[in-house]
Amino acid sequence: MKKKRQTLVAVQVTAEAGEAGAAVVVPVEGGSIEEVLAAWRVVQIQPLGPLGGDGGAAGRYLALLLLEEAVQEEGQGRLGFGSG
Repeated sequence: MKKKRQTLVAVQVTAEAGEAGAAVVVPVEGGSIEEVLAAWRVVQIQPLGPLGGDGGAAGRYLALLLLEEAVQEEGQGRLGFGSG
């Protein structure tokens, strides 16, 4: 079985939805969470606390996402079982 790559991504999480359609989880280094999740799947989420550390940015928090490659191996179903 091929070992899957893993990576860490820092994200900003907004606890209260402000504008309609506004992103709730945004990678700190730019881009969108949809782009990240197109190639990776979330394995674990580790909260880091309020943005700024003093609660100054109300409702916004930092978190780390542990991501793993979302590549399906040929002949393997979603649960990892072969079809034949």
